[in-house]
Amino acid sequence: MDIRTVLFEDRYKQQVFDFTGRCFQELGKTFEPSGRHGFYNDIGSSFDAFYCLMDEDQLVGTVGLKKISDDTVELKAMYLDQSYRGKGLGRLLMDKAVESAKRSGYKRMVLDSMSQYKDALRLYERTGFVNIERYNDNIHADVFMGMDL
Repeated sequence: MDIRTVLFEDRYKQQVFDFTGRCFQELGKTFEPSGRHGFYNDIGSSFDAFYCLMDEDQLVGTVGLKKISDDTVELKAMYLDQSYRGKGLGRLLMDKAVESAKRSGYKRMVLDSMSQYKDALRLYERTGFVNIERYNDNIHADVFMGMDL
């Protein structure tokens, strides 16, 4: 295994689409890049930063940061291939996102999720996130978390 985190480049776009589609399918969701997930079509301008976790040439994880305000950033697109879970790689992605947000001057990070994603919620809590009030109108989310950076 040659695991590394790289900043998104257009050459990874198809891998990101394929990977995200697989992750959504595992979660019983539908990836809709021509609809509500349209922001994936222009990752460069839709995200403040977007990282790909690579195992040699294969994309096995993603995490993105989206600006909410001058001091708040939202954690987005946090996915890790099932076969890579339980190896500390989710934490590696989280640490990369937090480090990037701090470097960009953000003071707070927020996220939305769903209560059935128990493993992800445990990771968020271990990273320092706590439950907060709803901050967006995502009808699919029922968990909202935040942390000071």
